[in-house]
Amino acid sequence: MLLCIDRSPRVPGRLDVAGSVLSVLGLGLLAFGLVEGRTYGWITTTHPMTIGGFRWDSGPSPVLVALVLSVLALGGFLGRQVLLRRGPDADKALMDLSLFRRASFRNGNVATLIIGLGEFGIVAVMPLWLQFTLGYSAVQSGLALVPIAIGSFIASGASFGLAGKASPLNMVRLGLALEVVGLAALAFFAATDSPWWTISLILCVYGVGVGFATAQVTNVVLADIPEHDNGQASGIQRAFRQLGSALGIALLTTVFFTTLSSQVDSDLTAAGTPPAQAQQFSHAITSSAGAAIEGFAAQPETREIAEAGRTAMTTGITFGGYLAAAFVLLGLIATAFIPSRTAESPTSTTQPALV
Repeated sequence: MLLCIDRSPRVPGRLDVAGSVLSVLGLGLLAFGLVEGRTYGWITTTHPMTIGGFRWDSGPSPVLVALVLSVLALGGFLGRQVLLRRGPDADKALMDLSLFRRASFRNGNVATLIIGLGEFGIVAVMPLWLQFTLGYSAVQSGLALVPIAIGSFIASGASFGLAGKASPLNMVRLGLALEVVGLAALAFFAATDSPWWTISLILCVYGVGVGFATAQVTNVVLADIPEHDNGQASGIQRAFRQLGSALGIALLTTVFFTTLSSQVDSDLTAAGTPPAQAQQFSHAITSSAGAAIEGFAAQPETREIAEAGRTAMTTGITFGGYLAAAFVLLGLIATAFIPSRTAESPTSTTQPALV
């Protein structure tokens, strides 16, 4: 294969060590804050964090500190890129911010970020619902998600047949519309006794949407980017997508577990359980991510607690599904701001708009 591929042209440049460190710190701290916010608290410390011999157990949450430092680091990174591009060391800059003057690239990345918020967050909590509410094993829960891959495979084959009939932008829109249908259907049909075939059909539709949207979104975003900037532009687009996914997973898992905790507490209290006990049972189910439901279900005297947990997990999936569908729908609306010329043939002589 190496003998058949042309050697890539060498582009002169130098490594921006400071910019690299700032970007890694900024994105790393942001990822930590988004993922661990539910564990350690968003504002004040609710659970101690131990690193080596150091213990953080009071005051501002480590998550809040991480998010503030992330904003400062990413702000410093962007500021440094602007200064480098304007100075004699322009070849050291890691990101060419002038790319965002191109409407297709700028608006496409905004749409990518919004789509990422809703696209995969629900998949992060679905296995918990499948196992501890529907009673699937870990293997069965994994197999239950296979229809997403099957749907993506179907979309991959169908996209070849549509290549000459539909533009990449319209295929992205088709995919996003199918994702909205799939996520909304999952939320609507979720129940404590949902049959496997209903879930499989819904996830297959969702997978077809993911296949259409994912396969074409990069082509849409990079449509007006000069060839020598494709590598950098592709990296930026992937960063926006990953950022959206991290935000979406953090948001949807927070919604899921907050719903789980509050509904178990309220349902048990309404059933006559003393508030202190209801809160204790709620904490046990939430902190175990639902695993405690199986233990409660095994004892006749605590089966009511298990049922409350299953109902609350299903409600969490319902809320999460509708929220994810809303984000993807917002992303679909955002594609209206991507210039339609990105759908034209690559040989088109139309000049990209700089806004």
